[in-house]
Amino acid sequence: MSTTILKPKPLVDLDKQIRRGKAVLRELRAALEDLEDHRELVAAKKRNAGKPGTSLRDAAKELGL
Repeated sequence: MSTTILKPKPLVDLDKQIRRGKAVLRELRAALEDLEDHRELVAAKKRNAGKPGTSLRDAAKELGL
């Protein structure tokens, strides 16, 4: 028979887990925003396919750049 005493594992640092969880959520939100922007861009390209565009020079002129 063994006389070894099992030591309880230290409690997980809850604050560290919360910080990491929040960081993951920020990353996911940023990724979702990028995906939404991409979806909007694809839809705009499809919607405007075949339509004449505006040159960069004309756009800059209209914007006063």
